[in-house]
Amino acid sequence: MDRGKILEEYRNVLVSDSAKARSLIRKLSYKEDPYLLQCIAQTFLDESRFDENGKQRKEVYWRKWRVAERYIIQAVELDPDCPMVLSTMGSVRRSAGQNDIAIYCYEKIIKLGVKGAMSGKCKLDRDMAKELVNDSKFELYRLYYEDDPVLSGKYLKMYMKGLEKGARTIYRPLKRFLLETN
Repeated sequence: MDRGKILEEYRNVLVSDSAKARSLIRKLSYKEDPYLLQCIAQTFLDESRFDENGKQRKEVYWRKWRVAERYIIQAVELDPDCPMVLSTMGSVRRSAGQNDIAIYCYEKIIKLGVKGAMSGKCKLDRDMAKELVNDSKFELYRLYYEDDPVLSGKYLKMYMKGLEKGARTIYRPLKRFLLETN
């Protein structure tokens, strides 16, 4: 099986079986590949947040989280400008309440922009780059929500404008991910 086919199968099974998805990535030469290391980290992060039935855990399963952390740190060391790596690092850090590092990661993705996301070692296609940049704005909306509602609102408006311009999003249906306003 070639890399493209393995990655396609990885994406297809990731939602339903993270262990199988991880075993697919391990068939490839992943130890020096920041994108593949990020894929492995994502599987462990998912397992730290969700049980084997796909239900969200009440608390993070820290053993799995630490393994995700180890893989994502390796990925960042190889390519600190890869938006996929930065996004997963942001998620890993946010899960541990390390919001300052998560904010740094999402702000860096926005600063790299679509052009930056399409260059470097982790070249993304234009649609994926737009999605990651826009979804980073949504993450910042959520991260700033409690402490800086004005800034949070600005990020939400920026995110919504990105959707209007055709950016895809992982936050579907959006209503489920919006924070409540009092």
